[in-house]
Amino acid sequence: MMLFTFPVINTQIGTKAFDLQTFGYSFTVAESILNNLDDPTTALYLFPQLTVLDLFYPFLLALFLSSFLFRLLEILEVKNKITSVLLFAPFLAMLFDYSENICIILLITKSIKVSESIVLLSSTFTVLKGILTSIAWLAILVFSMNWLKQKFVKPHRLG
Repeated sequence: MMLFTFPVINTQIGTKAFDLQTFGYSFTVAESILNNLDDPTTALYLFPQLTVLDLFYPFLLALFLSSFLFRLLEILEVKNKITSVLLFAPFLAMLFDYSENICIILLITKSIKVSESIVLLSSTFTVLKGILTSIAWLAILVFSMNWLKQKFVKPHRLG
């Protein structure tokens, strides 16, 4: 995606594609993106980007993040309500990613009138996807550092 489809899409629209706008986008930005999309780029955005690659990627990323985090928590013997929520966060991010994709498909195919509300909804899905994915990566980083500390830092003995 980052090597083929997104570079082509980003070049055509003159900015990052909807999916890559980490902090969301305004109605004006959405209109600009939609106005700069030509038919071949729209076709590329639809297939393979949204209907193939971005169908598998969110699920595989959620599975990877949750499994990695699960394994770290198991090794560290950490179990509480917060860690249970952390394990679910990647799958919630996946749902927001799929919701974002549906909105983008509706926008770029002009199946729905471009309005402030649909852009706000789509942008919100994008931001929530990013926040939840970042939380999962941050948790992996923190728990990995804890594991490395346990594994390689020997406690100092007094006396």
